[in-house]
Amino acid sequence: MENKRWRAHAEPSKYPPLANQRYYCVLVQYVETVSTGAMTDFVRSLDGGAVARKHFNFRLADADTSLALTGYGKNGISPVAMTQALPVIMCAAITKLQPPVFWLGAGHVDYKLALPVQTFVDATGCMVADISVCS
Repeated sequence: MENKRWRAHAEPSKYPPLANQRYYCVLVQYVETVSTGAMTDFVRSLDGGAVARKHFNFRLADADTSLALTGYGKNGISPVAMTQALPVIMCAAITKLQPPVFWLGAGHVDYKLALPVQTFVDATGCMVADISVCS
């Protein structure tokens, strides 16, 4: 996801490392969609709301940007071994799956990787937030 209204701030050191990023890798179930309002609220909470809401407008990053950031093409993007380190946000609904295993992109549209949810969260240090709604 790209914050289309992102702007660099004069004092970047005053923001926590995961706050005020232009790009985030977002994991959401196929049966849900990202609530950009909830995502904005969550990302703003990372720095205590220091950046005004008007500076956020989350949208899908275009295919070329996604490829440059992750090294993966459309419909094959994986949060594992990305070209650039991006903050990862996992939708909280994924943590409630039973059994607690989820599938994610594995670098190609036809490849998927199954992982235990908690193992992924522990290994990546990803953030978990309630940022999705049922489609």
